[in-house]
Amino acid sequence: MNPTRNNKGLIILQRQFALIGNAIALELKSRYGVQEFCGYIHTRRAEQFAKTQKDIQYSSLLLDEDLHDKYRQEKLDIDYIKKLETEYGLPSLWPYIILDRSIILDIGADYSISPTPPFTHEEMLRILQVKFRSITNFLEKERPDFVIGVNIGCIGNFILYNVAKKMGIKTYALESGRVRNLISFTDDDKILSGVEKIFDEIRKNNYKSPFRKDAISFLENFRASPAPPAYAAEENTPPIRVVANLRFILKSIFDYLRNPHKSDLTVENPTRVLMNKIRRKARSMRNMERYYDKPNFSEEFAFFPLHFEPEIATMLYAPFYANQLNLIRQIAQSLPITFKLYVKEHPAMLEYRPTEYYKELKKIPSVKLVPTSTSSFELMKHAKIITVITGTVGLEATFLKKPVITFGEVFFNKLSTIKRCGAIEELPTLIKNQLDNFKYDEGEVVDFLSAIFEDGIPFDFMGLWVKGGSYEEIKSNKMFPVFVDSLAKKIGLKPTFESIKNSTRIK
Repeated sequence: MNPTRNNKGLIILQRQFALIGNAIALELKSRYGVQEFCGYIHTRRAEQFAKTQKDIQYSSLLLDEDLHDKYRQEKLDIDYIKKLETEYGLPSLWPYIILDRSIILDIGADYSISPTPPFTHEEMLRILQVKFRSITNFLEKERPDFVIGVNIGCIGNFILYNVAKKMGIKTYALESGRVRNLISFTDDDKILSGVEKIFDEIRKNNYKSPFRKDAISFLENFRASPAPPAYAAEENTPPIRVVANLRFILKSIFDYLRNPHKSDLTVENPTRVLMNKIRRKARSMRNMERYYDKPNFSEEFAFFPLHFEPEIATMLYAPFYANQLNLIRQIAQSLPITFKLYVKEHPAMLEYRPTEYYKELKKIPSVKLVPTSTSSFELMKHAKIITVITGTVGLEATFLKKPVITFGEVFFNKLSTIKRCGAIEELPTLIKNQLDNFKYDEGEVVDFLSAIFEDGIPFDFMGLWVKGGSYEEIKSNKMFPVFVDSLAKKIGLKPTFESIKNSTRIK
């Protein structure tokens, strides 16, 4: 890419990321001379922000909710769908549907072991059709040089990502390195591309990373006192505040009744929301002790941590293992017959899963459901083998020199000591090989950590995105320019002469 060219960017303005994305655009405009931006937006609230803010004038904005509304009048074109499947299938188009919880699960409903999709098969095809056609036309009209977004958690983003890739447009998403609060920009939806590039340079070309000492120090400290990444704080159920909740409910009902866009997937019926909250609160207060088993670290066991769901960790990266109950059965039956399988619930899921879920879990002969208060690190230390879908526990267990098996596409599969199960009938042999022949490679892990530290930016992105920082807080964050500099470097942008001159004056 010619660094002097007046590049054009497409920002995926998704919910709270609309504020961060707009602030990124402002930095690229003021410091890197990028003057043109367009946007793909999720939620009308984000659209309102994009239209009223004064920092960036978007050439065009495409709202996902407007596209979804069109499917009702869309006439199904089977030939067009088949053509799309030939061009963009993986190898079919089902992954585009399966990763979108609003399409396949009815996210507005309460958690269900066997969810009923809110759309018919034909409606799903029409949704695919209208979004593929509209997004492709949008990209062909706007012709951005690069796309910036967050995770690919819905059908529209996944379509945009794959169509942009096919058109040769650079795409970048933010992903966590699962260590501390490090954030990386990756141009591949299933790996940390920058980390892999550095890691390969270290392993194949004898590149010396300046972060090697940091990696060694991190490993020593982690083993002495293991701690989860900064973003992984456990969620707690908030206390009931009757007056405040009643006021909120009344306002929600009033807003819903006067909302002209009730058909939007992001608009929830307040009555259903209230009923779900009541159910979740009741579950959070139930006695789970009767379902828990006390860990016995003198027995041989494998460890499986349940994922929070629905999330892209399963729906995008491991769609054929998203049914965790079924997967647990398969793991239990693949272990040596004397082994137990210790399962630990994700603390945030206790209020979502119905009691029937745990009853089904307890029917599996060798499975023990351990209390959520049990330290995951203690379980890892004493387990003979750790099994995860794509969870961070897999990487942390590797730091503790444990054999790991994963079931999904996750960036730390790059490590040779981690084995991914691609076909479930291979699992018994895979487990036996990991138990009998596992050889830990400290050098490889140090090199991989060095690459994560070198590629990642220490930035509290999750705090600003998930917890919701204001637009002004985002722009004034001391690390934000460094954060954007890393992105600009990956895109191939050079700072403008004026920004370099001002930076020199400040120093």
